[in-house]
Order: sequence, then C-alpha cells, then structure tokens
Amino acid sequence: MFNPSLFRPFWAKTLLVGMTVAGLAAGTPGQARAQAAPVEMVMTDEIATSHWTAKMMDEYAALIEERSKGRIKPKVFHSGTLYKDKDAVAALGSGAVHMVWPVSVQLESIAPQYGVVNLPFAVTDAAMSKPETAQEVSKLLSGLVADKGIRVMGLMRTADLIFLFKDKEVDSVGDLKGSKIRLTGGRVLQLLMRDFGASPVSMPASEMAAALMQGAIDGIYTSAGGWEMVGTNAAKVASLVPGMSLLTYSVLVDDKWLKGLPDDLRQVVETTTNEIIAKQWQRAIDADKKTMDQMIAQGGRLAVAPEAEQAKFREVANKVNQDYVRRYPEVWKQYQAIVGNKS
Repeated sequence: MFNPSLFRPFWAKTLLVGMTVAGLAAGTPGQARAQAAPVEMVMTDEIATSHWTAKMMDEYAALIEERSKGRIKPKVFHSGTLYKDKDAVAALGSGAVHMVWPVSVQLESIAPQYGVVNLPFAVTDAAMSKPETAQEVSKLLSGLVADKGIRVMGLMRTADLIFLFKDKEVDSVGDLKGSKIRLTGGRVLQLLMRDFGASPVSMPASEMAAALMQGAIDGIYTSAGGWEMVGTNAAKVASLVPGMSLLTYSVLVDDKWLKGLPDDLRQVVETTTNEIIAKQWQRAIDADKKTMDQMIAQGGRLAVAPEAEQAKFREVANKVNQDYVRRYPEVWKQYQAIVGNKS
C-alpha cells in the first residue's frame, strides 16, 4: 500500500532546493547591478586649480560619488588638461566627456543665439539671484542647444569683468582705442571690443599673463580671479565698468548619457547639480569680492569708470545689443519676458 509519509523527507528536500534555486535566481539581477562596474563621469573645465570654481567642481564631484555610493565615479580634469572648453563642448555626445562648465561665450560657436546671456548689461545679479528666473533662463538656453544633444542644467556666475593693462586704467571708451584686448571668446564680446575701437584676441586664461608681459596683447578683459592669475606686478590697476559684462558659466551635460542612467543615479546627478547651482550665485559674489580685496591688499588698485563715462559705454554697447536683436528677435523677446521686469 502507498504510504505518503515515506516520501515526505524527499518532498521537503526537493522543495527546499527549489526555493533556494529560485531565491538565487531572483537575487541574480540585483547582485549583478551591485557588482556592475561604476559609471564613469568625465568632467572638464579650463580653470586653474587655485580658482574657487575649480574647488567647487571638486566638491560637486565628491558629492556625486558619495550620494551614488560609489556607483558614479567622477573624473575631473582642470586647467584644460583634457580639453579646452570649446573642444569639450563639441565633444559632448561623443562619450569622451559627460559634463562641462565652460564660460557661456563658448556656446556661441555652436548656437549663436546663446549670445543673449553674453550681451552687455543683459545679465544682472538682481535677476539671476532669483531661483525661478535662473531656472527659466536655463530652460530657454537648453532649448537652443537641445539639437546638439546638450542639456543646460543651469548658469553659474563668473564675475563682473574688469580691464587689466600693464600701465594704465580705463576711464573712458577712448582709452581702449587701438588696444589688443584678450577675451575668453564669443562673437558678442568681440563685437563689443571692436565697437570700442579695440582689437579682440581670443586666448585661454592660462596664456594671458605671459602674453601681457611679452607685449603680445595690450590688455585683458577678465575677472578678479583672472587678475589673481596675472598678478599685480603685471597689472597694477584693474578698471571696472559696473554691470557691463557679468559673465556666466553654463553647466552642460551630455543629455543622452544622463537619460541613460538608472533612475536613482539620474536623480542623484540632477538633484546635486540643482543644489550646487542654487547656492553658487551668492557664493560667487562673495568669492569675487574676497579675491578683489586680496588683490588690493597686495598693492593693486580698482578704478571704477565715472558715471558720465559709464553712460557712453552703455551707448556703444547698445549697438551690439541691437545687432543681436535684429538677428534673433524671438530669443531676445523670450529672454526679456523672463528677466526684463526683474532686472
């Protein structure tokens, strides 16, 4: 006669083995994900390692690695050691670089309309320190480069630019006439210098100090951080036309790469980026002032253009703005709708 009790040990062992195998099979995808190689995140800039923005990128990279629990491994290349900014922007989408923080003038080479944020007197601290305004501007700019596979995650403040000469200050438009002025680049700034009667020279920041000392250029249009790189021995006086060129960095990411990340990692990148951008504007103002104070303490002097002359700078700068408006009226209209009543 059939006795079921004789088979109970066999059934129990079979069931246990089956459950164990099923458990191992169910755990395999999770284990595979955990054991998968970390995602590489190549980040570049053209900034000297001593500059506060480079330090901020290092902090950002450390946060990304920490919050992703090591599943994203940022590799940061400062000072143009991997790419100059212009080349890095062009490389987005190739897989060679995933995030770039270039000065926004570099975007004009792939999307001339992007020059809207480089126009003289167009960007102000009052407008861009408002989070909602900054987000709307970033969205507008992102739409201008979306077809290049680039997402603009936000703008960060560089500085209110200053003129540096070896032996003179700039008090009027006439002081620039006939001078060779080093610029970061971009059509807008080049047009501005030409309208001032100067000759623009595009040149990386790493080369400008030597060029000034050797006489290859007469002056430099740069930030307080740039003055720090050049030093007071090469340029004793910095000249400021307040608000004329408040330049920005654009935080750019390879959109395809970002979208291809697992949801949790994409959220880490987006959230961390938004957080650092939100804090950066005021931090940049403070850092810029601190650097300027240090340069003055080292024997430098800051000369601010007289108000009457500032009006003349604005008059000339308006020609550059009108040239842009003629070329890209719709973008200008959208930009003014965002910042026009908040500046």
